[in-house]
Amino acid sequence: MHCDVARPHHARDPHFHPRQGIAMRPITRTAALVTVGLVSTTLVVPTMVAGQAGAAAAPCTPATNIQAIVDDSGSMALTDDGRLRVQAMNLLIDALGNSTILGATEFGTAANPVFAPAPVGGAAAAMKASLDALVQADNGTTDYNAAFDAARTANPVANARIFLTDGGHNEGDYRNAHLNAVPPQTPTYVIGFSPGLAGPADQARLQQIASDTGGTYYALPDAQALQSVMNDIQTKLTCQSAPKVFTDTLTQGKSKGHTVKIDNKSKQVQLTLTWTSALDTFKIKNVKIVRNGDVVAGKIRHLKVKIKKGSTYMVVTVTKLVPGKLKFKVKSTKIGSGAPQVVLTTQVSQSKHKR
Repeated sequence: MHCDVARPHHARDPHFHPRQGIAMRPITRTAALVTVGLVSTTLVVPTMVAGQAGAAAAPCTPATNIQAIVDDSGSMALTDDGRLRVQAMNLLIDALGNSTILGATEFGTAANPVFAPAPVGGAAAAMKASLDALVQADNGTTDYNAAFDAARTANPVANARIFLTDGGHNEGDYRNAHLNAVPPQTPTYVIGFSPGLAGPADQARLQQIASDTGGTYYALPDAQALQSVMNDIQTKLTCQSAPKVFTDTLTQGKSKGHTVKIDNKSKQVQLTLTWTSALDTFKIKNVKIVRNGDVVAGKIRHLKVKIKKGSTYMVVTVTKLVPGKLKFKVKSTKIGSGAPQVVLTTQVSQSKHKR
């Protein structure tokens, strides 16, 4: 995979211990999804209502410290056999600004640190290595209480949480562990997926976790959209525009072009490509800005394009913008999964600030 700009895993750190997290060296937009069922895996467009009173109208303040809470119970071996939850976390790491602090907890019957909170810029490789080593669907049943208690202990000053699960709480009574003992509450963005969460009681509990904290609930029928939903959450937490979404069904070797108008105040555009099989590959090409039919990015100044890739995603950051329309093409370069055609989701968001 590579990018053509028109005229415009992993080595172990000797200081790193997976269960203890990363060695610390001399190192809202808020809303809730009203749901009674499950939504499409190809494109998630939740119906939004306000979370906490007045929060929807407040200016957006970027989250600077995020704690992820990832279900790793045994059922994940069936509901997420491709470990797209790991790829979703890797995408989050690659999409966040270098100074943003991120920590992660995995849970099932018990809850354990995946990596300690740290700025992603200097710790991304170790974070990904820890996720790969520890998130293996090997943690028994599903205890929400243990999950939130451990996350709060690991990162008591987090100003946002992301909670991902494929099943309902099934270890004793749930005691509203998502709530902090002393306000304010920590906005919690909840991703619930798999048929195991179709019951009304489980749906209501996940909705309550999001609503009580001023977060958002995303209800999914399976794991296929985990990466695109994680990216949607990331755009909220970093105060980007709501992503414009393109869903393309491509055969091998085929391309599809897209156009997005650049807002006059935008300093950065993020294009996030996601798919479901690591055996398939894609590239983005012919990135340019056009105005009145002419390519203007090259005439005034070159675009700066930065790409970070995972096995099932690509995060493309475009800066040095000029007014006009951003044009680009996405191409299926290889379909190794054996499918006659594959679905590629591209989300395009804009930011008034460089990250």
